[in-house]
Amino acid sequence: MLDAREVVSRGCVVEVGVDAITGDFIAMYVFAAATFTLFTMPSNSGDAMTGFAVPAGTWIYGSITAFTMSSGKVIAYNK
Repeated sequence: MLDAREVVSRGCVVEVGVDAITGDFIAMYVFAAATFTLFTMPSNSGDAMTGFAVPAGTWIYGSITAFTMSSGKVIAYNK
């Protein structure tokens, strides 16, 4: 289980636009429905996390290394 105080102390990136973001993130919170055009989680397999809206209020956990949105607002927490 993630310790919220520890995660917050590592810093974060807030993205509300369409910039390409890279980093080493452990979790992401969606503030406003987000549609990703790029979403990279190297250790995962299956379908891409792109082309559909992820609802506001969603937490995404895992090793996230890059993302780009066409719309939405998120905060990504550093590993």
